[in-house]
Amino acid sequence: MIREMQGYGRYVLIEGLTADKPIRFEELMRRLTVEAPNSLIQIMDGRGIVGYEHVFFAVLNSFKASRNRQMICEDLNLEIMVYASTQRQIKNGIEMLGVKGDSKQLVLAAVSEDPGELLKLQEAVSGFEDLHLDSSVLTSWSQDRLDRAKKIFGVSDEEFESVCLKDLPANEVLEKLVIEKMALLSISV
Repeated sequence: MIREMQGYGRYVLIEGLTADKPIRFEELMRRLTVEAPNSLIQIMDGRGIVGYEHVFFAVLNSFKASRNRQMICEDLNLEIMVYASTQRQIKNGIEMLGVKGDSKQLVLAAVSEDPGELLKLQEAVSGFEDLHLDSSVLTSWSQDRLDRAKKIFGVSDEEFESVCLKDLPANEVLEKLVIEKMALLSISV
């Protein structure tokens, strides 16, 4: 999915990916950078991402922090992961969402002024051997995945139930809570 970042003159590509074998992070980042040399690229462990909006707001908050000179990190790539993790500590953010040897579900976030470069990147990734575009990484939810994500983000059952609405799926409730935690992070900087 490619979406415009209103007011920033940029576009963001957000894609779920599934790997057939263990990921070699540095090699993957090199390949992505070759395909989109003018883009900011972040890859995160998909097991800790709760949806497209989660990633989009992490990117948006990172750019807002950069514009306001209130970044937690000195690196905008890392800032995206820190916001997505809702952690002030860089180390904790990396532990939560950094790609690990056993990461099979990944999330790609790429930002560019040129939506054409993002389309080229998306097409290139779809052709990578042992790596597949997979939107279910961002959209498919089991009770186990929901419970794991609640634990990762420190969402208690009471907090979750207090926000639950009749017509809203559980994963969307969790995504709203995580986005709220990101907003709190951005005002505490």
